[in-house]
Amino acid sequence: MRLTLVLHAAAALSTQRRPYDTKVRVASQRSAPLPPTAPQNPTLTEYMRLPTAQYALLDLPYGADLRRKGSNGDQELFELVVPPVKFFFLTVSPHVQCVVDSNEHSVVVRGTSCTLKGTDALVRRINDCFDFRVTAEMTWVDGSTRRIDCSVDLAVDVAPPGPFRLIPRRSLEVTGNSVMRVATNQIIRGFLQTLLNDYSKWASDESYRERRRANAEAVAAR
Repeated sequence: MRLTLVLHAAAALSTQRRPYDTKVRVASQRSAPLPPTAPQNPTLTEYMRLPTAQYALLDLPYGADLRRKGSNGDQELFELVVPPVKFFFLTVSPHVQCVVDSNEHSVVVRGTSCTLKGTDALVRRINDCFDFRVTAEMTWVDGSTRRIDCSVDLAVDVAPPGPFRLIPRRSLEVTGNSVMRVATNQIIRGFLQTLLNDYSKWASDESYRERRRANAEAVAAR
């Protein structure tokens, strides 16, 4: 009887969730100015206030992908596929589920969950060992100078699994901060440049505006 109780207690302890004691934090701000030669009308404000479902029509650089998953009331739901990143001996591709809200002055993207995908069996274990939060806000200036600004706050709390427990926590945090900062800045830079290029084409080509409108309606109807 005592042996059974001891075995049950040991099993319970082994399955308890370890504390999220490894912290990764990234705060990043980027600005993307429009060139002086960019079209003036339609305005940047008109472009930034387009339905956010149209983001799914953009071709993102670096192998990233933004997929519309549907809507929830006034919110648009997306999945952001981040290009593979290397963390120590693992290569993973984060898939971030996002909720997008827009108003007259900003577009706010909130990551609601993140799933890591990769070929190593350890990746599946890691998905049960972290808590992920990210918020990105885009605003714009549309006057004598024009630009799109983006700020991102990302937080990941991790309970290191398996072999990662052998690595000092400080080393995990320093490496995690570096990897996530590089990946975040790359995505922001690429997305802002994509918006600038798309705005220039949208503002200067009426037929492109019409195609975008029709394609966006088709995307929103899915």
